[in-house]
Amino acid sequence: MQMPLMMNAGYPANLFSDKTRYLSVIRAGISGALVKETVKTLPHQRDVICKALRTTSGNLSRLYQRKQLSTQQSEEVLDVLDVYSRAFELYEDMELAQELLETRIPALNNQKPNDLLDTFVGRSMVKELLNKMKWGEFT
Repeated sequence: MQMPLMMNAGYPANLFSDKTRYLSVIRAGISGALVKETVKTLPHQRDVICKALRTTSGNLSRLYQRKQLSTQQSEEVLDVLDVYSRAFELYEDMELAQELLETRIPALNNQKPNDLLDTFVGRSMVKELLNKMKWGEFT
């Protein structure tokens, strides 16, 4: 099941699994409107989005007006959304997914997944954790 935010934004259901399409969306640049919709739909994740975009909460609204974000900004936002999408897919419930992302996880050195989403390596760690949870591969 795809996260409602991505469906509402007009992206295909397989955006994150189709790497060619994913890359073309990144290169084309996402709109500031998607960032605005993301913050509106996931208000508790505003700080995470700010950290990933290396901006302040006050300056975030300036990005909303942009027709197209840079490749780097687009990649950061979409990669964060990929994490949210995976968490949503795991539970098929946005509230449970958000709760998971705000919970300290021993497998992540007792850190909250949301605290790791500002870097590529941190997002990779969270994605790996979500994949293990999906397939029940905890040892």
